[in-house]
Order: sequence, then structure tokens, then C-alpha cells
Amino acid sequence: MDINQIKSNLQMKNFYFSKYNFSRNSVITDGEYNIDIQKKIDRVDEHIYTVSLRTVISKDDMKLEIQADAEFTYCSDDYENEEAIINANTIAIMFPFVRSQVTLLTSQPGMAPIVLPPINTRKFN
Repeated sequence: MDINQIKSNLQMKNFYFSKYNFSRNSVITDGEYNIDIQKKIDRVDEHIYTVSLRTVISKDDMKLEIQADAEFTYCSDDYENEEAIINANTIAIMFPFVRSQVTLLTSQPGMAPIVLPPINTRKFN
């Protein structure tokens, strides 16, 4: 099948991590992490959006804050579902990169890597 026939109407451009902040004690004990994920979607022009995904993972002996930013464009013959697609799919596209970066940053000596679970972006408001 021709890839152009199944190309997504939603395109991500200029993805980057705008913020990292990782602090930890010399010894990381076992325990449960508090995980907070927040999204911010701003419409900057017709069918053009900037999206920020901020993730904070913390417990008594460590804290990791990471923010991913991207620009998205939406181009379609039908714009009826544009808002719903932007709300769910932009995060679905960005979150795997955040998951990977969290695991990479926490793969440090004396600490078990943190692997965030996949999320259902339709439930994430």
C-alpha cells in the first residue's frame, strides 16, 4: 500500500525536551513513586498547536521532572473531530518519548530504572 494513502492528518514537528531536573540521595530505597503528568495544549494558529507534557516522578529520596514540547499541525478534509484528535493523539505520540527518556535518566548506579506504564490518552484530561 502507498504510504501517502495512510499518512496521518496529524503531524508532529520540532519535538524536544525543554526541561530536565533530577535530584537524588546517594542511596535510593525501594518504594512507591508519586507520578504526576500534566498536559498543556495551546492553539497558536488555525490547525497549528503547541503541546507540553510535564512529568514529575518523586518519592522521599529522589525527584525527576521532565518537560517535552512539540508543535503539531492538523490537515484534513474534515475538521469536525480536530479537537478530540488533538487532545488524545498528540499525547499518544509524545508519551513514548517521555517514557524512554525517564528510563534512560534513571538508569543510574544504585537505582533501579523507572519504567512508566503506557497510558490511555482518552482518559487523560
